[in-house]
Amino acid sequence: MGAAVARRLLTWMAGISLVLAIFLGVWVVLLHVYPWLPEASPQRQAIVAYLLRGMGNDLPDLPFLNPGEAFHLLDVRQLFARLDQLSAVVLLSCLSLLYAQKRFAGGRVMLRAGYLGLAFILLPLALMLAGGFVPLFIVLHTLLFPPNTWVFPDDSILVQLFPLDYFFRFGLAYVGTLAAIFIALVVWGHTRKPSA
Repeated sequence: MGAAVARRLLTWMAGISLVLAIFLGVWVVLLHVYPWLPEASPQRQAIVAYLLRGMGNDLPDLPFLNPGEAFHLLDVRQLFARLDQLSAVVLLSCLSLLYAQKRFAGGRVMLRAGYLGLAFILLPLALMLAGGFVPLFIVLHTLLFPPNTWVFPDDSILVQLFPLDYFFRFGLAYVGTLAAIFIALVVWGHTRKPSA
């Protein structure tokens, strides 16, 4: 009985860590790929290059930014660096749990991860359907950044380079990629799950 409970717990832990690894991994990959699509401007690329340099306290040396914009970008850069670090830790934990999981080939971990991931995707989608993208954007910024540091006037260079449409399209790419991965995990998990 104790071994069965331990296996189930290990399976759930591996599934949850796999979901986190996928959420963070897709985020990190898209952050590195999305800004370099053909629509990107040189100013946007300079900002993104600054944001992806890792942890640091130096403000961006970009003359087209005002001090408030520069400090916000420093906050974003530090958040991205923490997400990169967290992604690496979660990936290592996930790999360790998967290695320890004797029934990994059975598909239980993939199946649970797929269903959990799809469930987690439904929350922001439900929020968007209920109120649109702007309330979700505001909630995320309120949770992630200090008050009064991320709202800029319409003529701000940050608003011009990164309008709400930019974040909406990034969100669609992110959620679409996640959905495809989690659906594939569910399908793969169903095909591999033992009948026992």
